[in-house]
Amino acid sequence: MTSRRLTTAERHDHILKRVSSVSGVDYESLAKHLKVSIMTVRRDVRELSELGYLKVTRGGATAQLTHGQDLILNPRVRDQNLQKTEIAKYATSLIGYGETIFLGTGSTCALFAQFLPNTEQILVLTPSLPHAVLLASRGIKVVILGGTVATEDVAASGMIAADTLSRFVPDQAIIGCAGISLKNGISEFHQEIADINRLAVEKAESTTVLTDASKSGIKSTFKVADLKSIKNVVTCKSGVQTLKRSLGTKTEILFAKD
Repeated sequence: MTSRRLTTAERHDHILKRVSSVSGVDYESLAKHLKVSIMTVRRDVRELSELGYLKVTRGGATAQLTHGQDLILNPRVRDQNLQKTEIAKYATSLIGYGETIFLGTGSTCALFAQFLPNTEQILVLTPSLPHAVLLASRGIKVVILGGTVATEDVAASGMIAADTLSRFVPDQAIIGCAGISLKNGISEFHQEIADINRLAVEKAESTTVLTDASKSGIKSTFKVADLKSIKNVVTCKSGVQTLKRSLGTKTEILFAKD
Protein backbone atom coordinates (compact mmCIF):
# COMPACT_ATOMS: atom_id res chain seq x y z
CA MET A 1 0.00 0.00 0.00
CA THR A 2 1.13 3.54 -0.71
CA SER A 3 2.13 5.79 2.20
CA ARG A 4 -0.02 8.69 1.01
CA ARG A 5 -3.62 9.03 2.12
CA LEU A 6 -6.01 7.29 -0.26
CA THR A 7 -9.06 9.02 -1.70
CA THR A 8 -12.54 7.60 -1.11
CA ALA A 9 -12.66 6.22 -4.65
CA GLU A 10 -9.25 4.55 -4.23
CA ARG A 11 -10.30 2.98 -0.92
CA HIS A 12 -13.47 1.68 -2.54
CA ASP A 13 -11.44 0.12 -5.33
CA HIS A 14 -9.02 -1.54 -2.87
CA ILE A 15 -11.92 -2.90 -0.82
CA LEU A 16 -13.64 -4.37 -3.89
CA LYS A 17 -10.39 -5.96 -5.08
CA ARG A 18 -9.70 -7.48 -1.66
CA VAL A 19 -13.24 -8.78 -1.19
CA SER A 20 -13.31 -10.26 -4.70
CA SER A 21 -9.99 -12.06 -4.15
CA VAL A 22 -10.85 -13.68 -0.82
CA SER A 23 -14.70 -13.70 -1.00
CA GLY A 24 -15.06 -12.04 2.37
CA VAL A 25 -13.16 -9.85 4.84
CA ASP A 26 -13.64 -8.32 8.26
CA TYR A 27 -13.48 -4.63 9.12
CA GLU A 28 -10.32 -4.93 11.21
CA SER A 29 -8.27 -6.56 8.44
CA LEU A 30 -9.54 -4.02 5.91
CA ALA A 31 -8.58 -1.16 8.22
CA LYS A 32 -5.05 -2.53 8.60
CA HIS A 33 -4.74 -3.10 4.85
CA LEU A 34 -5.87 0.46 4.04
CA LYS A 35 -4.15 2.05 7.06
CA VAL A 36 -7.31 3.82 8.14
CA SER A 37 -9.68 3.59 11.10
CA ILE A 38 -12.31 0.87 11.44
CA MET A 39 -14.92 3.65 11.44
CA THR A 40 -13.73 4.76 7.98
CA VAL A 41 -13.87 1.20 6.69
CA ARG A 42 -17.38 0.73 8.05
CA ARG A 43 -18.50 3.86 6.21
CA ASP A 44 -16.82 2.75 2.97
CA VAL A 45 -18.37 -0.72 3.15
CA ARG A 46 -21.79 0.77 3.89
CA GLU A 47 -21.51 3.06 0.84
CA LEU A 48 -20.46 0.17 -1.40
CA SER A 49 -23.33 -1.89 -0.02
CA GLU A 50 -25.80 0.92 -0.80
CA LEU A 51 -24.46 0.91 -4.37
CA GLY A 52 -25.07 -2.83 -4.59
CA TYR A 53 -21.41 -3.89 -4.85
CA LEU A 54 -21.11 -5.61 -1.47
CA LYS A 55 -23.28 -7.53 0.92
CA VAL A 56 -22.70 -6.56 4.53
CA THR A 57 -22.33 -9.41 7.00
CA ARG A 58 -21.77 -9.45 10.72
CA GLY A 59 -18.26 -8.08 11.22
CA GLY A 60 -17.33 -7.76 7.53
CA ALA A 61 -18.38 -7.89 3.91
CA THR A 62 -18.81 -10.51 1.23
CA ALA A 63 -18.97 -10.28 -2.57
CA GLN A 64 -22.41 -10.02 -4.10
CA LEU A 65 -23.83 -10.19 -7.62
CA THR A 66 -24.14 -6.70 -9.07
CA HIS A 67 -26.58 -6.34 -11.96
CA GLY A 68 -25.92 -9.96 -12.87
CA GLN A 69 -22.12 -9.68 -12.84
CA ASP A 70 -20.06 -11.41 -10.18
CA LEU A 71 -17.25 -9.33 -8.70
CA ILE A 72 -15.16 -12.47 -8.30
CA LEU A 73 -15.48 -13.46 -11.95
CA ASN A 74 -15.62 -10.04 -13.55
CA PRO A 75 -12.94 -7.55 -12.41
CA ARG A 76 -14.28 -5.04 -14.97
CA VAL A 77 -17.00 -4.16 -12.47
CA ARG A 78 -14.30 -2.52 -10.34
CA ASP A 79 -13.15 -0.40 -13.28
CA GLN A 80 -16.73 0.63 -13.95
CA ASN A 81 -17.03 1.78 -10.34
CA LEU A 82 -14.10 4.18 -10.81
CA GLN A 83 -15.56 5.44 -14.09
CA LYS A 84 -18.92 6.04 -12.45
CA THR A 85 -17.21 7.93 -9.64
CA GLU A 86 -15.50 10.17 -12.20
CA ILE A 87 -18.83 10.80 -13.96
CA ALA A 88 -20.74 11.49 -10.75
CA LYS A 89 -18.17 13.89 -9.32
CA TYR A 90 -18.11 15.98 -12.47
CA ALA A 91 -21.91 16.02 -12.78
CA THR A 92 -22.29 17.57 -9.32
CA SER A 93 -20.34 20.61 -10.58
CA LEU A 94 -23.23 21.35 -12.97
CA ILE A 95 -25.68 22.02 -10.12
CA GLY A 96 -26.32 25.66 -9.36
CA TYR A 97 -27.06 27.36 -6.05
CA GLY A 98 -30.66 27.01 -4.94
CA GLU A 99 -31.67 24.59 -7.69
CA THR A 100 -34.36 21.93 -7.49
CA ILE A 101 -33.23 18.73 -9.18
CA PHE A 102 -34.75 15.37 -10.01
CA LEU A 103 -32.34 12.50 -9.35
CA GLY A 104 -33.04 9.18 -11.02
CA THR A 105 -32.17 5.64 -9.94
CA GLY A 106 -29.01 3.59 -10.42
CA SER A 107 -25.47 3.31 -9.11
CA THR A 108 -24.04 6.38 -10.87
CA CYS A 109 -26.88 8.53 -9.55
CA ALA A 110 -26.16 7.07 -6.10
CA LEU A 111 -22.58 8.30 -6.38
CA PHE A 112 -23.91 11.68 -7.51
CA ALA A 113 -25.93 11.79 -4.28
CA GLN A 114 -22.78 10.99 -2.34
CA PHE A 115 -20.73 13.81 -3.89
CA LEU A 116 -23.45 16.46 -4.14
CA PRO A 117 -22.38 19.52 -2.10
CA ASN A 118 -23.86 19.45 1.37
CA THR A 119 -26.14 22.48 1.37
CA GLU A 120 -29.71 23.21 2.42
CA GLN A 121 -30.10 25.43 -0.65
CA ILE A 122 -30.55 22.44 -2.97
CA LEU A 123 -33.78 20.44 -3.11
CA VAL A 124 -33.63 16.92 -4.54
CA LEU A 125 -36.66 15.01 -5.81
CA THR A 126 -36.06 11.28 -6.18
CA PRO A 127 -38.00 8.02 -6.52
CA SER A 128 -35.05 6.12 -5.02
CA LEU A 129 -35.35 5.15 -1.38
CA PRO A 130 -31.57 4.54 -0.97
CA HIS A 131 -30.75 7.91 -2.57
CA ALA A 132 -33.25 9.66 -0.31
CA VAL A 133 -31.79 8.11 2.83
CA LEU A 134 -28.23 9.01 1.80
CA LEU A 135 -29.14 12.60 0.92
CA ALA A 136 -31.15 13.13 4.11
CA SER A 137 -28.32 11.73 6.23
CA ARG A 138 -26.04 14.36 4.67
CA GLY A 139 -28.39 17.20 5.57
CA ILE A 140 -29.63 17.82 2.02
CA LYS A 141 -33.31 18.62 1.51
CA VAL A 142 -34.98 15.71 -0.25
CA VAL A 143 -38.50 14.79 -1.34
CA ILE A 144 -39.19 11.10 -1.86
CA LEU A 145 -41.82 10.68 -4.57
CA GLY A 146 -43.70 7.83 -2.95
CA GLY A 147 -45.73 5.16 -4.69
CA THR A 148 -45.22 1.47 -5.37
CA VAL A 149 -41.71 0.08 -4.87
CA ALA A 150 -41.45 -2.37 -7.75
CA THR A 151 -37.88 -2.60 -9.07
CA GLU A 152 -34.50 -3.94 -7.96
CA ASP A 153 -33.35 -0.33 -7.53
CA VAL A 154 -35.80 0.02 -4.59
CA ALA A 155 -37.51 2.98 -6.24
CA ALA A 156 -41.04 4.33 -6.09
CA SER A 157 -43.17 4.29 -9.22
CA GLY A 158 -46.74 4.49 -10.43
CA MET A 159 -49.46 7.12 -10.15
CA ILE A 160 -48.52 8.38 -6.67
CA ALA A 161 -44.90 8.98 -7.70
CA ALA A 162 -46.01 10.68 -10.92
CA ASP A 163 -48.53 12.87 -9.09
CA THR A 164 -45.88 14.04 -6.60
CA LEU A 165 -43.39 14.83 -9.34
CA SER A 166 -46.01 16.72 -11.35
CA ARG A 167 -46.25 19.28 -8.51
CA PHE A 168 -42.68 20.46 -9.18
CA VAL A 169 -40.76 22.09 -12.03
CA PRO A 170 -37.16 20.93 -11.49
CA ASP A 171 -34.31 23.07 -12.79
CA GLN A 172 -32.50 19.91 -13.82
CA ALA A 173 -33.22 16.20 -14.20
CA ILE A 174 -30.19 14.02 -13.53
CA ILE A 175 -30.76 10.48 -14.81
CA GLY A 176 -28.85 7.37 -15.80
CA CYS A 177 -29.81 5.00 -18.57
CA ALA A 178 -29.67 1.38 -19.67
CA GLY A 179 -29.04 2.42 -23.26
CA ILE A 180 -28.29 5.53 -25.31
CA SER A 181 -28.20 5.81 -29.10
CA LEU A 182 -28.71 8.34 -31.88
CA LYS A 183 -31.69 6.47 -33.33
CA ASN A 184 -33.49 5.39 -30.16
CA GLY A 185 -32.42 8.02 -27.65
CA ILE A 186 -32.47 7.17 -23.93
CA SER A 187 -33.96 3.84 -22.89
CA GLU A 188 -34.40 1.70 -19.77
CA PHE A 189 -34.84 -1.97 -18.83
CA HIS A 190 -37.84 -1.36 -16.56
CA GLN A 191 -41.06 0.36 -17.58
CA GLU A 192 -41.51 1.83 -14.09
CA ILE A 193 -38.14 3.60 -14.24
CA ALA A 194 -38.66 4.70 -17.84
CA ASP A 195 -42.07 6.19 -17.00
CA ILE A 196 -40.89 8.31 -14.06
CA ASN A 197 -37.71 9.41 -15.89
CA ARG A 198 -39.79 10.38 -18.95
CA LEU A 199 -42.00 12.60 -16.79
CA ALA A 200 -38.92 14.14 -15.15
CA VAL A 201 -37.46 14.99 -18.57
CA GLU A 202 -40.76 16.59 -19.59
CA LYS A 203 -41.04 18.63 -16.38
CA ALA A 204 -37.42 19.75 -15.94
CA GLU A 205 -35.90 22.86 -17.50
CA SER A 206 -32.97 20.72 -18.67
CA THR A 207 -31.81 17.11 -18.47
CA THR A 208 -28.36 15.59 -18.00
CA VAL A 209 -27.71 11.90 -18.60
CA LEU A 210 -24.92 10.15 -16.68
CA THR A 211 -23.48 7.20 -18.63
CA ASP A 212 -20.29 5.34 -19.42
CA ALA A 213 -19.38 4.09 -22.88
CA SER A 214 -20.82 0.61 -22.24
CA LYS A 215 -24.35 2.03 -22.75
CA SER A 216 -23.42 3.61 -26.10
CA GLY A 217 -25.43 2.34 -29.08
CA ILE A 218 -27.61 0.18 -26.83
CA LYS A 219 -31.40 0.07 -27.19
CA SER A 220 -33.30 -1.17 -24.16
CA THR A 221 -36.98 -2.10 -24.05
CA PHE A 222 -38.58 1.11 -22.79
CA LYS A 223 -38.11 4.57 -24.30
CA VAL A 224 -37.40 7.53 -22.01
CA ALA A 225 -36.62 10.41 -24.38
CA ASP A 226 -35.12 11.40 -27.69
CA LEU A 227 -31.63 12.88 -27.67
CA LYS A 228 -33.05 16.27 -28.64
CA SER A 229 -34.68 16.40 -25.18
CA ILE A 230 -31.29 16.02 -23.47
CA LYS A 231 -29.14 19.08 -22.78
CA ASN A 232 -25.93 17.14 -22.25
CA VAL A 233 -24.40 13.75 -21.53
CA VAL A 234 -21.75 13.32 -18.85
CA THR A 235 -19.30 10.46 -19.25
CA CYS A 236 -15.81 9.49 -18.12
CA LYS A 237 -12.80 10.70 -20.10
CA SER A 238 -12.18 7.26 -21.60
CA GLY A 239 -15.72 7.05 -22.97
CA VAL A 240 -15.89 10.36 -24.85
CA GLN A 241 -14.82 9.16 -28.30
CA THR A 242 -17.09 6.09 -28.18
CA LEU A 243 -20.11 8.22 -27.32
CA LYS A 244 -19.25 10.84 -29.94
CA ARG A 245 -19.14 8.18 -32.64
CA SER A 246 -22.46 6.74 -31.47
CA LEU A 247 -24.40 9.94 -30.79
CA GLY A 248 -23.09 12.28 -33.48
CA THR A 249 -22.00 15.89 -33.17
CA LYS A 250 -25.23 17.53 -32.01
CA THR A 251 -25.24 15.97 -28.53
CA GLU A 252 -23.18 17.85 -25.93
CA ILE A 253 -20.84 15.37 -24.24
CA LEU A 254 -19.14 16.58 -21.07
CA PHE A 255 -16.35 15.04 -19.01
CA ALA A 256 -13.96 16.07 -16.27
CA LYS A 257 -10.72 17.43 -17.75
CA ASP A 258 -7.41 16.93 -15.96
